[in-house]
Parts: sequence; C-alpha cells; structure tokens
Amino acid sequence: MQKILQILIELQEIEKKVRALVEQKARTPRQIAALKEEEQQAEARLLQQQEMLESALKLRRQLEREVEDLEVREARSKQKLLEVKSNKEYQATLKEIDDIQALVRGREDKIIEQMESIESLQRQIQEQEHLLTEARQRMEQEGAQLEKEAEKADAMIANLKEQKEQLKPQIPADYLKKYQFLRANRAGVAIAPVNKGTCQVCHMNLPPQMVIDLQKNKEMMHCPSCQRIIYLEGHEAYQLSSQGLGEQK
Repeated sequence: MQKILQILIELQEIEKKVRALVEQKARTPRQIAALKEEEQQAEARLLQQQEMLESALKLRRQLEREVEDLEVREARSKQKLLEVKSNKEYQATLKEIDDIQALVRGREDKIIEQMESIESLQRQIQEQEHLLTEARQRMEQEGAQLEKEAEKADAMIANLKEQKEQLKPQIPADYLKKYQFLRANRAGVAIAPVNKGTCQVCHMNLPPQMVIDLQKNKEMMHCPSCQRIIYLEGHEAYQLSSQGLGEQK
C-alpha cells in the first residue's frame, strides 16, 4: 500500500508540473504580444512627436516669411514718409509704420514661442528615441528568451508525460481509476497531505483516531470532508522532490 501511495504522489506531482508548464507556455504569446505592443506604442509616440516638430518648424518658417514681408512693407512706408507733402498724409504714414511694427513684434513673439517649443520637442524626441531603442531591445532579447523557455517547456512536458506513462502500469487498475476520478472531480488534486491533524487542501480537521491510523501508514485513507486520498506530510516514506521532474535523463 505504501508503495502504491508513493507512486500516486509522484504521479500527481508530475501532472501538477505538466499543468504548470502548460499554463506557463500559454502565457508566452501574451507576453510577446505585450512586448510588441510596448514597442509599437513607443514608435507611435515618436512619430507623433516628429510630426509635431515638423508642424512647429513649418509654422516658424511661415512666421519668418511674414516678418520679412512686413519689413519690406515697413521699408516702403518709411520711403513714402520722405515723399509725403501734407501733415495729414505724414501722420497717416507714421500710423501705418507703427501698425506694421506692432505686427512684426507680434510675429517675432510667436517665433520665439515656436523656437522654445521646437527645443522642447527635440529633447522629447531624443528621449523617445532612447525609449524606443530600449523597447526594441526588450522585444528582441526577452522575446527570444520567452520562445526559448517555451521550447524548453515543450521538451519537459514530453519527458514528464513519458515518466507518467512509465508509472501507470505500476498502479493497480482500481487505485488508478479512483485516483483519476478524484483528480477529475476535485480540482485536479486527488491526494492531500495532512499536517497537525488537518487536511492541507480542504483545511478540515480529521478525527483524532484517523490521525493515529494515518501515522501507522498501513492502509490507504481518505479525508472525510473532501474524500481525497490523504497521507501524513513529512513522513519519510513520502518525501518526494519534484526538482528533477521533466528533465532529460
């Protein structure tokens, strides 16, 4: 009985490891997609900032052309000032010059604002280029590592399934059937350790006499609450390390 229980515990550990590896492998596409999404977002932000910079540069060039045109108009008005005959025409020309100069000052203020915006955008672009480079490196390095781990998980799963098939013939058919039934109907856990008189899966206390019988280790016993097969945690007969499970021999 002890030997059968040892094999069943080992079988459960193998199936637990397979389930964990399958879940790990299932996360891989999502993790790679998240890395790709991070890279795409960094690239989109960089493109947006570059477009904003181009718009700012275009606006500055437009303002500079407007200033040049206004300065030409101002020069003409000043030349006209030298040619006027009446005081009324002189005053009107002076006002015209003042209006043009006010327009020039307004354009120059906007040019300064655009220059400050351009400098800020250039700094942001430089920072974003660095972030994009990092995102691409993560995608390349971590993506490759995730794919490598997925391949390793495949190999371990195959090896674990082989170990599982080697164990099954060593288990009497009725015990294997009972184990499989419990595993299917008890959330994948057919065998539960008992510690300090408590089932470590359903967390219900066992009757004292059952704990005593369990210590004798003479028959297969079940938790009266969850019906799982139980064994005494820490018992030397059931010390099982899953460290090497799934590794190639």
